[in-house]
Amino acid sequence: MIKSKIKSVVYSILNSYSQIFFSDGRLLGLILLLVSFFNLNAGVSGVIAIASSHITAYFLGLNRTKIINGLYGFNSLLVGLGLGIYYQFNWQFLLLLIFSSILTLFVTVVLEAILNKYALPFLSLPFLFGIWMVSLAARHYGSLEISEIGVYAYNDIVLIGGNDLLQTHFVFNDIAIPESLSLYFISLGAIFFQYNIYAGIIIAIALLINSRISFLLSLIGFYAAYFYYQFIGASLGELNYGYIGFNFILSAIAIGGFFIIPSIYSFVIVVLLIPLLSILVTGTTDVLSIFQLSTYSLPVNIVVISFLLVLKYRERFFRKPELVSLQKFSPEKNLYSNQNYYTRFGDKSMISIHFPFSGKWLVNQAHNGEYTHQKDWKHAWDFVIAENGLEYDGDGNLPQDYYCYNKPIIAPADGEVVEIVDLYEDNKIGDVDIEHNWGNSIVIKHAQYLYSQVSHIKKGSFRVEKGQYVKKGEILATVGNSGRSPFPHLHFQLQSTPYVGSKTLNYLIGPYISEENSKFNFVNNGAPKLNDIVSNIEIDSSLKSKFKFVPGMEIEWELVSTNSDKGFNKEQIKWIVGLDFYNQTYLYSPYTKSYAYFRANEEELIFTSYNGSKSDPLYWFYLTSYRMIFGYYKGIEVNDFLPATISNAKILMFLQDFIAPFYIFIRPVFKIRYLSRKQFFDDSELELKSEYNDIIFNKSIGNITAEFKYSSTDFIWKVQKNNKEFVFKRL
Repeated sequence: MIKSKIKSVVYSILNSYSQIFFSDGRLLGLILLLVSFFNLNAGVSGVIAIASSHITAYFLGLNRTKIINGLYGFNSLLVGLGLGIYYQFNWQFLLLLIFSSILTLFVTVVLEAILNKYALPFLSLPFLFGIWMVSLAARHYGSLEISEIGVYAYNDIVLIGGNDLLQTHFVFNDIAIPESLSLYFISLGAIFFQYNIYAGIIIAIALLINSRISFLLSLIGFYAAYFYYQFIGASLGELNYGYIGFNFILSAIAIGGFFIIPSIYSFVIVVLLIPLLSILVTGTTDVLSIFQLSTYSLPVNIVVISFLLVLKYRERFFRKPELVSLQKFSPEKNLYSNQNYYTRFGDKSMISIHFPFSGKWLVNQAHNGEYTHQKDWKHAWDFVIAENGLEYDGDGNLPQDYYCYNKPIIAPADGEVVEIVDLYEDNKIGDVDIEHNWGNSIVIKHAQYLYSQVSHIKKGSFRVEKGQYVKKGEILATVGNSGRSPFPHLHFQLQSTPYVGSKTLNYLIGPYISEENSKFNFVNNGAPKLNDIVSNIEIDSSLKSKFKFVPGMEIEWELVSTNSDKGFNKEQIKWIVGLDFYNQTYLYSPYTKSYAYFRANEEELIFTSYNGSKSDPLYWFYLTSYRMIFGYYKGIEVNDFLPATISNAKILMFLQDFIAPFYIFIRPVFKIRYLSRKQFFDDSELELKSEYNDIIFNKSIGNITAEFKYSSTDFIWKVQKNNKEFVFKRL
């Protein structure tokens, strides 16, 4: 317990430093902490400021996760660094520093409460308020002494590293460094109130190690400003005075890769916002100079917050650029997880729409249909049941002869019934009711601007009422032959408005199973075509029971055999199923404190991300059961894609990070095949085989394979990795 608390305190301090660069990288935080001690007063003041803020936050009962993540500390840190640079350290200053940090914390919470209503960040606004208020108030405090550090640069260098460092400085000073690059480094250092090139160089290296995209954006932001100032004929002194060039660097990182998914759009926007920043830098500097205050980071706060608010008012072009929905505190992670989501699930929302029927049905009219699915109503389907090429039994002269007639219609997803039409009798075979085109129909609202409509329903067969909330799979009514329907069939469409006969919406269905020549295919999401035979996934209860993980469960495995001389410290491993702050389910391994995040619904187990040790069996399970459907179809193969961050090609990943916003060449893939099912009198044995591969420039490099064999009594998981085999038995 004590060790855990110490670790939390250390993390909260390091994260407070890295949060200034919109990151939770603890190595970055450690390097920035060390850089802040280039000025001893500043370094000590920064740590005291964080401690004052976090201790106050803790005893006031504020969110512990936010404290540990540094969200309640980084603004106080900046105040501490700023005051530590300017004033000599004495007891009066210490008292001022502590209460200035607490004031900054209060302002942080107030601004968080206000801006959270609009889902906007508070950035460094609390720092600005704190440093300005203290600067104004301190003019009346006679006990504070102005620091002489920074007045004599050579003396400062000697204080940091002695005469050896001074001589190194002279040697380094003789190296011809372009003016622009020197300004870039100094601007980086100025973020931590270190006005020297060495601090900037170290910060640049740390930034590169932590995030290639952030490093690239820092260069783009700064040099776009540098060349813009030259183009308009403005004085470069505006960048140099107070070294406020860091506004362009932080704006570029925030907009180009943190709050917005890194892409060609975010990079272009970074450049286009430079003139706005330039105006704000110049204007706020002149206004605040009246009060003898520095503009600090005011321009970056104004531009970033206002631009994010503008994006939230968009009515179209939501991916040009796209806002980050779940913040991972890394441009690379934000990008790769976003790309992975769209690769896996397509350009659709989290709501999966299924077929409104059970069993296998035939598409006898699809999008852009031959008869009725045209123009504004082209994105619709007609379904029938066919056996041996026929849709009916007997002579087909009566609706009852048709296989689909009177079959149950089920809800394609959870939602509210917003419209029911139950007025029209079934047509005789061959007749149509042109006046009442849709016949008896039902419309269900699944989300804002997402409705489903099912038509040609049998009169009097409805089992639900208007205003009723229905669950996916719940029986709604039965198939009839009303409306413009010469023979029984089921009409299905998605739409953005709640009216019968609304214009159709091009929204993909899935996941589902298609069948061709007795071969099953898994479709993640798609638009079934004419003559496709399709069905929802039929659940295999025994398969589902093995891979259905519910929060609170404990999953135990025993290592029963291995051909590797490198085993595990424990022959038995245990995973815990949990639920986090963001309502994400996960498997947790106490052995290495690793997390495998997943989503589970009635049809599938879908892993979404992994954090932790890659030597833990949990990681192998994540790779080899990345996506599993809870239905057994002999020979079916499920394919999926993993985020590039999973790849073991570390050197290539370094290069990939730089060009990821424009092109991704590392694409790890997963596939699983459903091999066999042996049926016994009161039991069955299933066998599945999965494989993970690194695909780099379309070439497979390295893989991990696994076999799953289970019955009601046994569950064996065999993993093969790097010519080593591990066999686990679930307890």
